[in-house]
Amino acid sequence: MNNYIFDLDGTLIDSSAEIIRCLKKAFEVANYFIDDNVFSSNIVGPPIRQIILNVASDLKDEKVINEIIKNYRHIYDYNAHNSTQLYAGIYDFLQQTKKNGKLLFIATNKPIIPTLRIVKKLDIYDKFNDIYCIGMSSICLNKTEMIKDIIGKYKLDREYTYMIGDCNSDIIAGQNAGVKTVGCLWGYEKKKSFIKENADFFISSIEELECVK
Repeated sequence: MNNYIFDLDGTLIDSSAEIIRCLKKAFEVANYFIDDNVFSSNIVGPPIRQIILNVASDLKDEKVINEIIKNYRHIYDYNAHNSTQLYAGIYDFLQQTKKNGKLLFIATNKPIIPTLRIVKKLDIYDKFNDIYCIGMSSICLNKTEMIKDIIGKYKLDREYTYMIGDCNSDIIAGQNAGVKTVGCLWGYEKKKSFIKENADFFISSIEELECVK
């Protein structure tokens, strides 16, 4: 029986509008103003620090960068997440897959506070056997380590365990952990050539995951 480990942002949920709105506010609170035109869905995907450096390439002051990150974390973590939505078909897939007795997990680099608030708000918290995210323990795990820890904790067979994600880094993490990889052709990664060339499988809709063997 297959076991599924999912990335969160860009794979299960579209949180881009929420991230952009909160990031703009974080810059404003720090009194660092840049062109509004840079705040598009194209910036979403990398860790927040890298997003900040991408949209404000002239920003070199570490104190200001850290202030923007701090502002963003506070604003994003505790907002209502009303703009964050599940991608098409995700809820029904998770519900049916859980009923079928398969094990479902999340491995995300998103911090614990917004992760739990979002999955509970979208009513998918109880669909997962476990959720791994930043801040879940005193040890900060990268995504490869999260996958390995899930495998060890739940004694999963790597041959029947799949890492599903929309970004190149998800595929690399799955490969490094020794599991099969499934690349999503939706989400935040703009160039999908790496996924198509390197993932064991790639899918255009969540329903296609049923056909992955």
